[in-house]
Amino acid sequence: MGEKQWVVGTDIGGTFTDVICINMETGEQRLGKVASTPPTFFDGVINGLKRAGISGDEVLSFRHGATVSTNAILERKGVQTALITTEGFRDVLGGGRAERISAFELDWDPPEIIIPRRNVMPVRERVGPYGDVLTEINEEDVLLAARKCKKRGIESIAVVYMDSFMNPVHELRTREILAKELPDVDVTLSHEVLPQMLEFERTCTTVLNAYISPILKNYLGGLAKRLKEDWGYDGPLLITTSGGGVIGMDEAVKFPAKTFHSSPVSGAVGMAGYIGSLANFDNVIAFETGGTTNNVSMIYEGSPAITHEWKILWNVPCCLPSVDTVYIGSGGGSISWVDNGGILNVGPQSMGAVPGPACYGQGGDEATNTDSQIVLGRIDPEYFLGGEMKVDGDLSFKAVQEKVGDHYGWSVQEAAANTYMVALSALMMAMRIQTVSRGWDPREFAIVPYGGGGALYACDLAREIGSTTVVVPPLPGYASAFGAIRVDVKHEFTTPIHQTEEELNFDELNKEIQNLVDKSHAILAKEGIEEDMASVERFVDVKYFSQSRFFTVDLPDGELKSLDGIIKNFMDDMEAEYGYSLPEGYAPVEVVNLRVVAKGEIIKPDLPEIEKGGKLATKATRQVWFKDHDFLEADIYERGELPPGAEFSGPAIIEQPDTTTVMPPGTHCTVDKYGNLVIKVDQ
Repeated sequence: MGEKQWVVGTDIGGTFTDVICINMETGEQRLGKVASTPPTFFDGVINGLKRAGISGDEVLSFRHGATVSTNAILERKGVQTALITTEGFRDVLGGGRAERISAFELDWDPPEIIIPRRNVMPVRERVGPYGDVLTEINEEDVLLAARKCKKRGIESIAVVYMDSFMNPVHELRTREILAKELPDVDVTLSHEVLPQMLEFERTCTTVLNAYISPILKNYLGGLAKRLKEDWGYDGPLLITTSGGGVIGMDEAVKFPAKTFHSSPVSGAVGMAGYIGSLANFDNVIAFETGGTTNNVSMIYEGSPAITHEWKILWNVPCCLPSVDTVYIGSGGGSISWVDNGGILNVGPQSMGAVPGPACYGQGGDEATNTDSQIVLGRIDPEYFLGGEMKVDGDLSFKAVQEKVGDHYGWSVQEAAANTYMVALSALMMAMRIQTVSRGWDPREFAIVPYGGGGALYACDLAREIGSTTVVVPPLPGYASAFGAIRVDVKHEFTTPIHQTEEELNFDELNKEIQNLVDKSHAILAKEGIEEDMASVERFVDVKYFSQSRFFTVDLPDGELKSLDGIIKNFMDDMEAEYGYSLPEGYAPVEVVNLRVVAKGEIIKPDLPEIEKGGKLATKATRQVWFKDHDFLEADIYERGELPPGAEFSGPAIIEQPDTTTVMPPGTHCTVDKYGNLVIKVDQ
């Protein structure tokens, strides 16, 4: 049996599966990047682990991120799901919020809701807004719903009763009945998933959880089995979450909605935020370009911007805590296409891992971003994955010419350049949405690109939005896998209160706060976190009584005896968000929820300082297209041979197996002691 010294991070993307293993004793790194293997993805994980060259009995801790849950939602491939809800509220899910995808498409039809209306089943019951039972539950209605679910082959059920978060007695009784009638069907209760107000958001989040619960349960169970049988690992699995942490497998199976978009988030928090701090930048724009999507997140003063509501699809919000991330479909495999109006578009359709871009030679004949980058000389087809993966550049030229160039009468180079500009414009818009439209000044932030394609665009994006610095990590193509081993265990719990200051009993309120703190320590202890490695942050959700949206502000240390400081912070947040707050005493302030965030510090590796010296030298030159400059002779550098302290300027290309960094004219790079490329961009 091997000595347990390794921490392993894995991440499954739409194109590649990444594995990074770091020895906690020696700092040695071993990598594995292999093609993803849908539909189960297990083979890709095992292949990557075997390529990294370690065995399961050498592993201290295994952390895993995957897009399985997210893709099930995006592709509408969840299980047959039913919703049991209060009579009279059958159309909450279908009604949603009054919004349209486009105000100008008059013939637009909304997409189908996740659960068809026929599978939304009413039950006579009612709990009041303060937890009093107004109408006892009619158990015959629950039994009727159970019989319908059995006949229709329902695999998962969401139970959402009005105001059940204030008193869950009817949801709990419903689960008892369903467990007896349908013992093999998953049941998700809204008061356990999202115990807070706003019935549409609570309903939608609960339905999302139920829709993918059996899928993630089967996936994680199958992965654990394969890891044990094919790799010799039977230790715990920690799963990355959208909140920027990891949770145990049991918690992930119970609340799979917490794993939505966890892969890019772990890259943003665990890689981009960490790399920014090493390079002395606490304000970071985390920018990922993968095979299918691009993701933009903000790190401010070392902490990620968090949201408690984000839309995974149109009118489909998920209201579990998440790092605030903007997505667009313009990754390496995204397809260039011409719409009916003759406009050139890039994405969101993607060629994925199979058949992949045209250059893969696996039957794909569409022009993708990767193919355009090859035509422009920015990616060397002979050095794809460091030369391990053979791709055919001629197929890229053929696809770009036939799919784009011939339509407009452009040369293949013009077609590729215009495709690049379309993709760049979309990426710039995503960055502006995350920065200036939300009150951030991009001049105060450094861009940290990651994913296989982020560094291809980062310098041009920095120039477009006004940022002056790009910091490229040593292994950007493994960022989400690396991030998975840099984040800590993290849980969030809430308790609804819904009382104004005049109604509050502060003794009872302090007891509720302590109950949440005790619950936090208990779950951290269950996941093996020692008391001295645990911390709990306390918050309170506050709003004016007449509002439907609340602000989350810090709870002061010690016992709470008044709301004075809380109200001041709430009004400051109101001013910052809306530009005004109501005069003091004009409207009562309501305590909506108590909220705690429990964190458990776990073993994690640091990037070592690079000890090797050496002399800066180019390995070649070639013609490369640059925005505003056309084709120029560019120096080509091998990333692994760049010594600390090396300095050089663009136009230049830095190649490494997992990505390519493009430095246009007017950029200046310094290699820091950790191997980061710190690139200054002239404005």
